[in-house]
Amino acid sequence: GRTKLMIENDASSSGAQIIGLSTGDRDISINSNVLATSKKNRLYDLVAMDTASDPRLREIPAFRHVEITWEDLQKAAKSANMVAFYGAGDATQAANIEAKFASVLGKKGLTVITKAEAMSMRKSVDKAIKDAEYAGAEASYTTLVQLRKELMAAINDEVPLGAKTAKAARAVGPDVELVVDKLQSNRVVRPKDFDAVAALMSEHLGRRAPVTKNFTKFWNEAAKLYIQDTNSTDIPWVTFDGKTLVQRYRVSEQSSIEWYDPVTKRMVRNIYEERAKDGVLRGKSSVADARIGMGVNGNHMNDATIVRQFHLWGAENNVPTATIHDAFFTNISHVDPAKRALREIYADASESDTIRNTLLAMRKSGMSEESYRALLARAIADGLVDPPDRITRAEILAPIPAGKDWYGIGP
Repeated sequence: GRTKLMIENDASSSGAQIIGLSTGDRDISINSNVLATSKKNRLYDLVAMDTASDPRLREIPAFRHVEITWEDLQKAAKSANMVAFYGAGDATQAANIEAKFASVLGKKGLTVITKAEAMSMRKSVDKAIKDAEYAGAEASYTTLVQLRKELMAAINDEVPLGAKTAKAARAVGPDVELVVDKLQSNRVVRPKDFDAVAALMSEHLGRRAPVTKNFTKFWNEAAKLYIQDTNSTDIPWVTFDGKTLVQRYRVSEQSSIEWYDPVTKRMVRNIYEERAKDGVLRGKSSVADARIGMGVNGNHMNDATIVRQFHLWGAENNVPTATIHDAFFTNISHVDPAKRALREIYADASESDTIRNTLLAMRKSGMSEESYRALLARAIADGLVDPPDRITRAEILAPIPAGKDWYGIGP
């Protein structure tokens, strides 16, 4: 009989792998195990190691006398890298690092002031200032404005907070009191320190896989040109398996209905919201969403294509399959054929020419010839299409040399 034991084959840094398969870029493909390697490369672990060994990390005042290992940075690097692969900016990357790194620093005896705490403190003081202004309390207004200035200086510029200022600040509210108490600690980690760590990680990711920055910036510009040319925020995307899907960026429209309720004898106003029913450009928000989201959602579409191909393989070969995002589940007796199938699926994806085909679909949907040619030329110049040292299907499927393995997806 067959065991009922299930096994999971998990993609290693799937976001990076999708970019590698989309572009054919060799660096990111090696660092995310699309090709056979001598060890399993976890790109975010490599970035954590690079950051931990970077002497500039010790130059950040909060970390000068703290031992920080790459394992301490591991979760932060993974979180930051994952959102970077999908187009997030520096602020979002810093927020993800803060969320994962703060607890590690707390265990090392450091006091952490998060950006959310600083913003909450600022809002409380701003409200107190408005209240004083509204009440005509000029002395209180002046004192609170100065208090805000000194508090922000203490957080951003590490200016000492005097005892008198601290006492006055605590009286404003609990949000302010929390930050003031933390500022009185000896070793304080501030939001700008997380920004500095984010900058280092971003630099090392850019060195390990420079194509990531080109990829996100390229689709930002592509969405912009498509919308300018077509006046539509419904943008086509061609997936790894050649299917043309449409990304829709439509603003929400609100409408209201007013009616008289005979029971309560009151006028009632109901507001409902729905998405615009067509792809015609409406409002700046849909443009911004398209520019930020096109590369992100395109990656997710291609990721989903790999998942779909895996389930189709299972159906064709009478192998029960299940997936959770980039985790592929089968009975343990099917682990080897499943891994071979996934390797074939990756090899097929590497030949899909998804970027060129998406540009062609955008052209067919109304983007100008001028914009199409400009984008294609940029894609080639940025190494997103036909890079000189492009990975090939044959390389992905080549017999694995002694001492190496294919770690792209595995248990």
